[in-house]
Amino acid sequence: MAQRKTDRKNEQGDQTRTRILEEAMRLAACHGYEGTRLSMIRKATGLSASSIYWHFSDKDELFAAALERSFELQSQSIPNWLDSPPGDSRTADLYGNILQFPRIDDSMAYWRFGLQISVVRPRIVSPARARFLQIRRESTQWLVKWWERTLPADMEQKEAAAGLLGRLTIAIRDSEFIQRHGSGGLDEDRVTWMIAACLNAAADRVAELASSGSLDAVRDAPAAAPAPAPVPEGSGESPRDVFLRAAEDTIVEFGYDGVTVARVCEKAGLPASSLYWSFKGKDDLVATVVDNACRGWDKAKPAMEARPLDGDWSVVLKRLQLKTLEGFTARTRIRRLGLLLLLQPAAGPGAGNQRLEPVLQNMQSMTDEWFRSVLDPELDDTSRSELAGYLSECLFRILDGLMLSRQIEEGPWDPELLSDVTSTALYRVAGLMQAGNTVAWNA
Repeated sequence: MAQRKTDRKNEQGDQTRTRILEEAMRLAACHGYEGTRLSMIRKATGLSASSIYWHFSDKDELFAAALERSFELQSQSIPNWLDSPPGDSRTADLYGNILQFPRIDDSMAYWRFGLQISVVRPRIVSPARARFLQIRRESTQWLVKWWERTLPADMEQKEAAAGLLGRLTIAIRDSEFIQRHGSGGLDEDRVTWMIAACLNAAADRVAELASSGSLDAVRDAPAAAPAPAPVPEGSGESPRDVFLRAAEDTIVEFGYDGVTVARVCEKAGLPASSLYWSFKGKDDLVATVVDNACRGWDKAKPAMEARPLDGDWSVVLKRLQLKTLEGFTARTRIRRLGLLLLLQPAAGPGAGNQRLEPVLQNMQSMTDEWFRSVLDPELDDTSRSELAGYLSECLFRILDGLMLSRQIEEGPWDPELLSDVTSTALYRVAGLMQAGNTVAWNA
């Protein structure tokens, strides 16, 4: 009898712990680490603070455990494609085995949360952040092994090629968590199939570059940017600008939900009374930072070039991507702020997503129009517009993913190589479509 009571008590304790972990991860994926309060978890679970602290000593331990549990559950449902032989079509394998598993649903909430806490740059080591980065590295290595077995056995620079393709693949998977809404009218299965076709074409291009030794020249990543130095007195910077810069620094370190007046004033070296002379409060300050980031994002748009006389628009796209990717460095504050917004749900901090969305829609519309202008003139208008929309979406998924990876990873970063590989891949896939090869539409 006593043993049954003990077993029942332990079972109830396990159920309580599970409920805490589930709600903590659900809330964290929506509100971020800083934005998820203990009071929110208490309300969601109906438990007291003492009950939660009985199972977890602090917030860091709770979120690390929630992330670990989510990863373990999700891992149990994914087949190990390395245990089965490759299929006849690498594109079909990519579509069916790599890009669709695991599916982006509630079970992947932990990955969105992990990306959020990885893009920020906290001064204090976070166990949850460290664990997610480890999980992401392990996932990348799994993809590298998958790519190795699809490449020719006698291929030059095979290890480097598989490493590049593995990082590109996980970057594209990361991009699925970016909250853009400009592609709502597209068939998601077709988008996924086209991305699979692009990855297949990218592998062919990497093999070509490897045969000429071009993968040896991968550039090292630039050193991480040092912490911004305090602005000396008499520098001429207005208190308003000082607060805006301090707010940006706070967002980079804690995320949008981690901005508090106290933190901003500490970084600015100015009293709270000075902040209220320039801003109505925290929400007004953050909204101004978001508006500035949106304007900076809009200004960063590269000029779109016309279709070359020989019709090979991959060279034009390469130049456009190179200009963009060269700006995706750890120093690019605008990019990090935008990413933090795009990783938030639609009702993000201060409706910042709604401020950024028109800018992104304008950029995507401009890219759609550019693709229409460079595709085969003999295509009918309907086919050209449809293909342009899918190419534009694939391009944005690739760039979103690469941008996100650049803010997370420390390692080689060669914008010229990435621009070459991805622009060539998009061009070749478009060529198959224009030639009447309908395989890519038969997902």
